[in-house]
Amino acid sequence: MASKTLLKKDYILVLLQSVMHFLTIKNVIPAVVFLVIAVLVSIYFFPVKLFLRNEFLSESNKKKVVLALSYFVISNIIILTALTVYLDSKGFLHTALLIYSIINLAFLLYFHFKENMRYNFILAFCVVILTSGVVGLQY
Repeated sequence: MASKTLLKKDYILVLLQSVMHFLTIKNVIPAVVFLVIAVLVSIYFFPVKLFLRNEFLSESNKKKVVLALSYFVISNIIILTALTVYLDSKGFLHTALLIYSIINLAFLLYFHFKENMRYNFILAFCVVILTSGVVGLQY
């Protein structure tokens, strides 16, 4: 029972990534540790999460594609936040992070207004918090 509850509230992982990003910037957590944890969370959100959710199989094809793309974007955002800390680069990685954050914002609006999917809306909102923290701390 606890594992099902934990799987339903896995958007907390993204909020923990935000806190870990801040602690990495302040040199409390090494950048390598943040990178490894971000890779594990990213792998969880894209390929693993699609296989764990039974509701995903019962959705229509349109919703399956939207959910898969949303998880792919979230996974890439998590990896790019870790890479921006680890590589200290503001060029290509920063631009890619901004593009993915705009796509995630579009998913946020889509989940709220079009599909009314509460979990995915909360997850996209948590990723907006992560990207705003990353972009805000880089400048």
